Amino acid sequence: MNDQLILSPEVLAALEFIQAIPVPDMEDAVIAGRKFYEGFIPMAGAPETLFHVEDRQVPTAEGDVRIRIYRPSNEPMLPAVLYFHGGWFNAGSLETHDRPVRALTKLSNAVWIAVDYRLAPEYPFPHGLNDCCLALKWVSEQAAELGIDASRIAIAGDSAGGALAATVTRRALTTMDINICCQVLIYPVTDSSLRSPSWKEFANGPNLTLAGAKIAWDLYTPSPADRNHPDAAPILADVLATVPPTLIITAQYDPLRDEAVAYAQQLQAAGVEVTLTAYAGMIHGFFQMGGMISSGKRAIAAVADFIRLYL
Repeated sequence: MNDQLILSPEVLAALEFIQAIPVPDMEDAVIAGRKFYEGFIPMAGAPETLFHVEDRQVPTAEGDVRIRIYRPSNEPMLPAVLYFHGGWFNAGSLETHDRPVRALTKLSNAVWIAVDYRLAPEYPFPHGLNDCCLALKWVSEQAAELGIDASRIAIAGDSAGGALAATVTRRALTTMDINICCQVLIYPVTDSSLRSPSWKEFANGPNLTLAGAKIAWDLYTPSPADRNHPDAAPILADVLATVPPTLIITAQYDPLRDEAVAYAQQLQAAGVEVTLTAYAGMIHGFFQMGGMISSGKRAIAAVADFIRLYL
């Protein structure tokens, strides 16, 4: 970890909480990592009570994809936001992000739909991405039955889910003929090269490490050709002019910071309306830590405000 970091008492407490999470003693390091990540859940604070929360199955040719639908009220024809969780493409679930999504639903007055896409290494790129695209297609087609407005759909995701969100948004507009009103990318993964200055600066953390990142990309894209595919690394995409208004959130002490900024600049160069927000003193994952870190709550409120503005 960089010795020059100025960490607030809230962030220090969050890091101490993470360090105290038991690491499962298992032969399979990936499964152990998934269980460890579940230990982050309490950091989000108490779960919000909503009008209705329901798990559904999206049928696909490769099997059902589980989704969780969060409804703030019984108001018909609400806008919808599809959410893709983080976890380095190999961890995370509906449960790890349930509490932040509940808060987002309550504050935005939109229906949020979280997607339980398949994970690497069992299902490397592009399986998880395909699940996300199929979930979007199903939601668009089933909008009337779901009681949502198909003309008001947004895409959001954090970390690895931010990479998926960026690609799903681009695919929706270029090949799926689905209009996306806006997108939210929370400290997104965008670049598979791991060569940005912030990766060098924060190679040893806090929270993410360069060694862990290399393993994650190896699991997600075992083929070198896939690693440099624009659907895996959004910064390599060259058809960006149609991308809708975008909110990108970054954290000061996050190794993903600079690739998120570079992607924001790339979008801006293509004429996209981008709101780039930097949270001073924050670490990767703070968005999921709103029960311990006040900036996490502020970021959730900012996302909800952005969604309300464009939906």
